[in-house]
Amino acid sequence: MKDAGLSFIAGLGVGAVLGLLFAPQSGEETQEFFASRARKGTNRASAAAKRARVRTENFAQQAKEQAAEAIDAVKEAYSEQKAEG
Repeated sequence: MKDAGLSFIAGLGVGAVLGLLFAPQSGEETQEFFASRARKGTNRASAAAKRARVRTENFAQQAKEQAAEAIDAVKEAYSEQKAEG
């Protein structure tokens, strides 16, 4: 119960501070502020997704090449065993 009371008071304090910070701005300015922040967040998320996709594609290509090398090695070993015996 004590934690809930402290959380409530902390929430009131944060709300009051945010209210004072944004009160001098018009509604339009506040909307533009949040829209700008949303665009920046979207751009960062998009860039992070692109980097992740490139890393994944590179990893997949390396795995494919290593698998092909392993298959070639197995084929060669099989051919050598077949020739020997």
